[in-house]
Amino acid sequence: MEGEIFEEFSKKILTKQDLAFCLDEIGTVEKFVFQKIELPLSEKVKGKISEDFLIFIQELERKNLISKNPERNKKFFENLKKYLLKIPQMKIEIAFEPKRNFLKKVLGFFEKNFQQKVILDVRVNPEIVGGIVFEFGGKIFDFSLSKKIEKMILG
Repeated sequence: MEGEIFEEFSKKILTKQDLAFCLDEIGTVEKFVFQKIELPLSEKVKGKISEDFLIFIQELERKNLISKNPERNKKFFENLKKYLLKIPQMKIEIAFEPKRNFLKKVLGFFEKNFQQKVILDVRVNPEIVGGIVFEFGGKIFDFSLSKKIEKMILG
C-alpha cells in the first residue's frame, strides 16, 4: 500500500527543484510529528507547508495511513523520503526555460520508451540553439540544433 501511495505522490515531482521542495516539506512535517500528539498531523502543520502537501496529509489521515501515532508517522515520512531519493535523475539541456507542460511531455516520452520513472535535472543552455540534450545512465543523447548545424558546416 505504501509503495502505491509513494508512486502516485511521485508523479507530481517532475524536476530536481520539485524534489528539493518536497524534501523540505517532508522535513518540516517531521519536525511536528512528536509535538502535541493529541492533534492530527494535518492540524499541527497547517500554515507551515504548501496547500497541496497539506491536502496529501489530510488524505492520508482519511485513509488511516497516518495517525496520531508519532512513531508510525515518522517511519512513513522516512520511507517516503527514501523512495523519492531512489528515483533516478536525468539531465536535460534545452535552450529555453521550459513550462511544466513541456516537462510532462519529456517525462511521458521517456517513461513510455524506457519504462522508468525519472526526475529531470533541467539546465537551460542557449548555446544549443534548439532541440534537447539528454544525459542518463552515463550516456549522452544530443538532439540539439547546434549539433546539426555543426555537422552541416564541418561536413
